[in-house]
Amino acid sequence: MQAVDGRELVIATRAIMADTMAEASVIDTGQGIRAEISERLFQPFVTTKASGTGLGLSICREIVEAHHGQLSAAPNPSGGTVFRIMLPITREEDLGSGG
Repeated sequence: MQAVDGRELVIATRAIMADTMAEASVIDTGQGIRAEISERLFQPFVTTKASGTGLGLSICREIVEAHHGQLSAAPNPSGGTVFRIMLPITREEDLGSGG
């Protein structure tokens, strides 16, 4: 978002799919992700930065999927990117009394 004047970052949550999933969204108004990068965004060693390993989103997706969720990215209609994390909601009564 450094290269844009109107910087805005929104973090939102909501329950979806009949309250069986929780969605957390991180929405920015930056330049967005170039098409050639977006296709490989969650692969290891893909980066848009001058330095760094490019492992962050790959590891994040692995963690989310290990918890039976999904991590995705899409263009923000007003510019920038929308990242969505969807995770199943586990209710306390579903955990049992095992501690």
